[in-house]
Amino acid sequence: MRKFLLTLLVCGALTSYAQNDYFFQGKKFNAAIPSPQQFLGYAIGEHQTRYDRLVAYMNELDRLSDRVSVNVIGETHEKRPQLVVLFSSAANMAKLPVIQNDRFKLVDPTAPLPDVSKMPVLVQLGANVHGNETSGGEAMLLAAYYLAACEDDDAKKMLDESLIFIEPVLNPDGRDRFVSWVNQNKAAPFVTDPNDREHNEVWPGGRTNHYWFDLNRDWYLAVHVESQNRLKFYHQWLPNVVTDHHEMGTNATFFFEPSKENAENPLVPQYVYKTLNTKFAKYYEKALNGIGSLYYTKESFDNLYPGYGSSYPDIQGGLGLLFEQASSRGFIQDSQHGPVTFAFTIRNQLVCALATCQAALDERQNLLKFQREFFASSITEANKSAIKGYIVGDANDASKLRKFAQTLFHHRIESYQLTDNLTIDGKTFEKGKALIVPTAQPQYRMVQSMFEKPTKFADSLFYDASAWNMPLAFGLSHAEIKTAVTKGAHIGDDFVQANVIAPTKSDYAYLLDYSDFMATKALYNLLQQDIMVKVATRSFKIGDKTYGHGALMIPVEGQKMSKETLYETMKAIGKSAEVNFAGIATGYSQTGMDLGSNYFQKVSKPEALVVTGQGVASYEAGEVWHLLDTQVGMPISKVDINTLPRVNLNRYNVIVMVSGQYDRSLAFKIKQWVANGGTLITLKTATEWAVRSEMVKEKLRTLTTKVDSASLAKRGRINYEDASASEGSKTTGGTMFEADLDITHPIGFGYKNRKITLYRNNNTLLEPSVSPYNTVVQYTEKPYLTGYVHPQTLKRISGSAGVIIAPEGTGRIVLFSDNPNFRGIWYGTEKMFLNAIFFGSIIAAPNPFGAEKEN
Repeated sequence: MRKFLLTLLVCGALTSYAQNDYFFQGKKFNAAIPSPQQFLGYAIGEHQTRYDRLVAYMNELDRLSDRVSVNVIGETHEKRPQLVVLFSSAANMAKLPVIQNDRFKLVDPTAPLPDVSKMPVLVQLGANVHGNETSGGEAMLLAAYYLAACEDDDAKKMLDESLIFIEPVLNPDGRDRFVSWVNQNKAAPFVTDPNDREHNEVWPGGRTNHYWFDLNRDWYLAVHVESQNRLKFYHQWLPNVVTDHHEMGTNATFFFEPSKENAENPLVPQYVYKTLNTKFAKYYEKALNGIGSLYYTKESFDNLYPGYGSSYPDIQGGLGLLFEQASSRGFIQDSQHGPVTFAFTIRNQLVCALATCQAALDERQNLLKFQREFFASSITEANKSAIKGYIVGDANDASKLRKFAQTLFHHRIESYQLTDNLTIDGKTFEKGKALIVPTAQPQYRMVQSMFEKPTKFADSLFYDASAWNMPLAFGLSHAEIKTAVTKGAHIGDDFVQANVIAPTKSDYAYLLDYSDFMATKALYNLLQQDIMVKVATRSFKIGDKTYGHGALMIPVEGQKMSKETLYETMKAIGKSAEVNFAGIATGYSQTGMDLGSNYFQKVSKPEALVVTGQGVASYEAGEVWHLLDTQVGMPISKVDINTLPRVNLNRYNVIVMVSGQYDRSLAFKIKQWVANGGTLITLKTATEWAVRSEMVKEKLRTLTTKVDSASLAKRGRINYEDASASEGSKTTGGTMFEADLDITHPIGFGYKNRKITLYRNNNTLLEPSVSPYNTVVQYTEKPYLTGYVHPQTLKRISGSAGVIIAPEGTGRIVLFSDNPNFRGIWYGTEKMFLNAIFFGSIIAAPNPFGAEKEN
């Protein structure tokens, strides 16, 4: 490593809570450019920096230095600007279009290879994707000052031969939530007690974004605006090296890659893991040894899931690097290694960030050559594969297919129209309602990530999910293409624009096929405007169209608005929800029920509550909130669990309880509310609570069974050090299973196929209901599709219930054993959850012809 880094990183034992000496010592800086301390008015480590002040400092560097360019790539849900700040020499800044054009040629296997000896290496330093892991964001302030103001020759050489992008905070909303808490609870003198309020932020904490989502899982899914903005900028440059600065438990030390053995993505070339990781690790070893910091490698974390900030670059021809620093979660906290100070955590993040820049500089040409080879080999490997592409479609749900195409766009995956209808493996895909994704393209490895269904794994413990097949998540029909297929037009932005056709004006009724995912948004808009809506509980045919269970019927007569106003409202709602209503001139059907049948049930407007607060799974609560906000446009009251006992529940007709720790005393109050007509929806451990509290008569299926002495002898003993791996392997950590859905049940309204894919990352299991009508979703006898599952666990999952309806009085409890809203991307099952909200009230309705039979 260069001499300047050795000088930069030397520092003695910490003697104060905020030291910058180690950073400034022996370096020459441009006096016209203020240090962070001069600009902010405090030393880095003494105070947690608000995001607006961090942005202001970056803008000040941009104003004063010709080495700095601030790029605002978008804004967060809470309207904070997202920054990526570029640092390079003035000469490079003057020719950025040329450099970018060379980058495009470098990653295009069909273009001539540029002269890599003259190309700068691209490094992107990223931090604070978890809002309460702020040491990385503070370290970026110091790194920015060094790059903007240092006058040493080594610094100038780095800027001459590199473009260094800094995204100082990947999650501004979460950071400010955490920073406000810590600064408000900061004491003088600092309190080291881990039990102090400062070190224990209130629910939901600062880790997540506005909707309580973990953005470090969203690079791949691209559900949130922060990720969409980030990916758009990322693919304009495709950096060679990307760092991802995190924090972990206070009693740990510092982690840098290599990660856990046998936890590597098989699609990524071994050169990344065995060569590049090893080379870069030597720089971190030297840097941390130089300041006496303890560290470890190879024991934890994995690179399997392609959606982390440290794994996504690996599948884009770059090198993603994870850093995990033991957290002070405030300013100073006791640990088994002694007091951990905020300044200490910042120091470790800083030295590794700068060591990364130096390592990338030293490996510049190797990194550039590898990136070219990566994309060239993508085409080569695709041509060797028996799979020539994938086809994805849905003849009934245009919205889901458009959303899928948009996800492909985020990752620069090429797709094409069908030229004609195509049947593969017994599945028919219609022209205009399906797309082809060829494998022979630069993003071959990302295509494989989206479509493959791995079933064999080198390890049985996973840091996160073990399956992430996107067509299964979207609930889309798909198949492998193994022969040459003629591709149609390239799919572009026009494909994701809905073709909404205004309905024919009717004096009788309007109909909406409920199979489109966005039909729920249209339904809520209708109810919000006090329009009477009825839902079909049987199928029927009018004109040339057959409508299935769940079709919406809006009669013209009996509404509180004129025919003309109703028509204009229908057009506006159709355009807003991107669905097509049909004007109907008659109520007489060719087959099935007529429009005046009592099998049409009136739909009530949901007044919904989701339980939140300490002990409740914030991720799952956020997924409910996000789904209703962004996909339906429906408000839901977020009520803290501590205030729930005092809340008048009569205001609500739907309550959602996600996983959490719930007091048994709540059960009586909520059960009474259900008996009076309410719909309670429970997920995962909330379902367990409902069963154990005897709110329902359903039964849980346990994962434990009695083991006799003979079985124990046969199994033998297991070493203590292997206990975690042995027992942990039985946990279902993100796997996909097949289940059967009753599509005639209100929970199944809008589905055309009884086979659905459930995502399971828990071991909550339900026995099928004693009632033959109440098990709405049941795992098949051979349900396993993809991801890791222990054989014993699979045996117990097989045939268990996925969704059960438990009637209680005039109400009902909808028990989900899984989470149908996982990470905001599981469109294949979210509709069931929405149906529970909107159609729960008709589930326990009496026989619609009961009165006639009595006569």
